[in-house]
Amino acid sequence: MAYKRLQNTLTESKLLLPFAALVFAAACQLAGLVANSLYLQLFCVAIATAMLIELNRSNQLLRTESQSTAAMYLLLVGVSIFIFPDLGACIMQLCMVALYFMLFHCRQHDESPGWVFYGFFCLGLASMVFVQVLYFVPVLWLLMATCLRALTARTFWASLIGLVTPYWLSGPVIIYFLGPEVILPHFAPLATFSPLGDYSMLGEHEWAAVAWTVVLAAVGIIHYGQEGYQDKTRTRMLHEVFITIDLLTILFLFLQPQHYAMLLPIIIVNTCPLIAHFLTLTHSWLTNILSAFIFLLTLLLIAYNAWMPSSSFLSTMATRVCSYLPL
Repeated sequence: MAYKRLQNTLTESKLLLPFAALVFAAACQLAGLVANSLYLQLFCVAIATAMLIELNRSNQLLRTESQSTAAMYLLLVGVSIFIFPDLGACIMQLCMVALYFMLFHCRQHDESPGWVFYGFFCLGLASMVFVQVLYFVPVLWLLMATCLRALTARTFWASLIGLVTPYWLSGPVIIYFLGPEVILPHFAPLATFSPLGDYSMLGEHEWAAVAWTVVLAAVGIIHYGQEGYQDKTRTRMLHEVFITIDLLTILFLFLQPQHYAMLLPIIIVNTCPLIAHFLTLTHSWLTNILSAFIFLLTLLLIAYNAWMPSSSFLSTMATRVCSYLPL
């Protein structure tokens, strides 16, 4: 039996997820949860966390009982807390988790068009807030054929129907209130691209969140490439889905960084199970030190990025306190 180090004690502890939730809640409050009524965004993150817990349990993404996947998700969302007020970004995260939750049910089940329909229905919803997510559709079909072994004529048509159903349901209402002229501008970005590598819109906080999330993705991918053979074939196939979408999204982000607010949530969803696998299932003294560094720097980045949206909140509080001083 492998020696259990501090990193394993932490990742297998039942207190890890409540601690991560507490840290995330504090970051949300500093980002204006109550002041700006960001309860719908919080609801999306909470549902995504619950689905990740069930996704990890039902698919045995980790060989031991651990809540590190959901915990790392909350911590990484905390690192990018500056995009938390963006409802579209929260919807994107929830839809991506729901997509995996549905599609993973159909692995090696040729007759599972229902799960495929619901999965691509979620992707269709995501495309209503970020239409470029439709670029991933051919890749998902390929992954369904190679990793999930669930691509048949029925599941293919189910995916297409699921993809367009959100537009069928909402299209008449949107056209009635806004007119048909809104249709073309929504899909036009699929054929238009900004200059490649224009990072002018990324500030210090954005760079810190993007860079750290990509570093964790690289650590998780390299680790799984070396140690993934110990998992069952089914688990390896599912992680290949995470790795493929993660790498493509990172490439997309570095080519078109103006979409970071929508692409970073997708990277977070795919990175959290990979880095959780590293933190939970490695046992060497070097990985123990690296894991402690990962947790510490993640918490520091949450504090650093939470300071930006909370600056107005803190200044307001300081002004109120000073008003009561006998000066």
